[in-house]
Amino acid sequence: MKLAPIFSAGRALIGALLLAGCGPDVTDLSAKGNSYDSSVQQADQARKVGDFDSAIPLYGRALQADPDGVEAKLGLGQSFLSIGAPDEAAALFRDVLTRRENNQVARRGLASALISMGQPDLAVRQLEAALQADSRDYRSLNALGVVLDMQGRHADAQAKYRQGIEVAPDYLPLRNNLALSLAISGNPQEAIAQLVPIANSRAADGRVRQNLAFSYAMAGDLENALQVSRKDLDEQSAQRQLSYFMQLKALPPEARSAELRRNPNFFPQSGSGA
Repeated sequence: MKLAPIFSAGRALIGALLLAGCGPDVTDLSAKGNSYDSSVQQADQARKVGDFDSAIPLYGRALQADPDGVEAKLGLGQSFLSIGAPDEAAALFRDVLTRRENNQVARRGLASALISMGQPDLAVRQLEAALQADSRDYRSLNALGVVLDMQGRHADAQAKYRQGIEVAPDYLPLRNNLALSLAISGNPQEAIAQLVPIANSRAADGRVRQNLAFSYAMAGDLENALQVSRKDLDEQSAQRQLSYFMQLKALPPEARSAELRRNPNFFPQSGSGA
């Protein structure tokens, strides 16, 4: 039995890269600049609200106006990550890094794409390079924690999350991922303490709430686990998820960790964007 889709990292794969664009031909340099800036701005707005069907072709239009536009490539790469197209995202981030090797957004994005592609060792290299450039890059600390968690190195992952929280205490993915790691590795009470204050905030999404439900289940509090799950899932799905959580609870921490890593719907918040 798999976890409910609330843990999923992305949506269905969109096909080829949409670089052709759909706007009119622009020849004069000033018009090109205006077209590029306008398209990127509109695309960024669409991406931030999860409207990738609009964002992706808008980034394509921007790249038609300026094929070397870094902002458009980064935004398009982030969009592909969000819809579950890591190969396409990685190509864009690598392209940016060939021109701007110190671009932290591109390096974090490439690391996240490599994680999704099942290449954690390569992701670690990218994140270590990012942290060598800026040891206080809390987004890279978060992403490195994700890789370590996915390798079963939960204590190391938790140390990275805590280091990031010291820098950015309000950055929600760090606390969410720390809590998930704690619940997996056998410390559900601290996980609950991390998640309860943020689970009902405006910034929290279903993933945060379902991680809280998972933490309650690992603590043996089935009533609260089910109550929290119901906020995002119908009754049948909530009951099924609780049953799966109880199967996980019966496992030793190492076996629980391995089982979750095999689950394609389990994925922490990489938070790799700018």
